[in-house]
Amino acid sequence: MSSIALVHSLFRTKIGWFLLFSLLFCAVCLSVFWQLPWTQAFDQTVQSAVFALRCYPLTYILRGLTYSGNWQPVTALCLLLLLLPRTRPYFGIPMAVSAALSVSLYQGLKYLVGRARPDAAVRLIAEHGFSFPSGHSLTSFVLWGTFILLICHYRHTAPTRFLQAQQIGPAARFAPGSMRRPRLCGTSADVLCVCAAFYIFLIGFSRIYLGVHWPTDVLGSWLLGIAVLAPLSRWIQTF
Repeated sequence: MSSIALVHSLFRTKIGWFLLFSLLFCAVCLSVFWQLPWTQAFDQTVQSAVFALRCYPLTYILRGLTYSGNWQPVTALCLLLLLLPRTRPYFGIPMAVSAALSVSLYQGLKYLVGRARPDAAVRLIAEHGFSFPSGHSLTSFVLWGTFILLICHYRHTAPTRFLQAQQIGPAARFAPGSMRRPRLCGTSADVLCVCAAFYIFLIGFSRIYLGVHWPTDVLGSWLLGIAVLAPLSRWIQTF
């Protein structure tokens, strides 16, 4: 097999996407750590464009939106999904694991990079700690990215399992992985996925808009989020 064919084959797999976006994240992370000129130019350009959109109604909306990505609402959501028997095996466990994984990643990376946040004069809300990567952006990307992957997975697998349970008999209909598995039609699945993706974008945008993160903080978080979701998507297929 030629080297070109090998690379093409690799990037058709999940490990290929994991390696690609891990390398891209490392490139951004090292650029931020070494304070390379392109990061400053990128941050200033994007920050100026976003700050130009500031107005009271948008600030009010995005402030509330960004608070929904705090650890308290995320923890409450995961606990609720874990406590409800119908959602525990299909959403609670995978989403709680993804949230815990993202938190552990960004907490460690923040201390390793040690990047200061934007100046307090441009912040519209109070925030503390280091800046890179954006914890809100990474957690929302991995958490709701997991949700999107689950929706897509159940959209394709649920009807078959449901029909199998109907054919086996009444006793099997209430077994895990049969009738209790979520069943979603194409339209509802598409709407849920689009809403989740839009929420992910808005969380990242709100962190820049509110002045508590540099644009490269959000960019790095999204790249790392894709890298994390690549192997997670393989595990999600077992649910």
